[in-house]
Amino acid sequence: MAAPKNHAKAGGRKKGVPNKTTQELKDFYAALLSANIDNITDALKKLYEDSSRDYLMAIDKISQKVVANKKDITSDGEQMKQTIVINEITKK
Repeated sequence: MAAPKNHAKAGGRKKGVPNKTTQELKDFYAALLSANIDNITDALKKLYEDSSRDYLMAIDKISQKVVANKKDITSDGEQMKQTIVINEITKK
């Protein structure tokens, strides 16, 4: 059942406090990437030779694990879509 409108928040993390599990996962992925940097570099070089589009997609996926997502402060809390057009980049 949904809470009534304008009710006071009860329990949970305080606003602005980072999620411990999320930070632990980011630290894990950063350590994993660091420990395997040579293998990752070799795999990315091969992927680039085969398909620059797939290479860019792999870079994007890897970066999502270690780079913080930016929060939009201009949308007044409304969900906004972000689009990256990889096809346009690889057409050149």
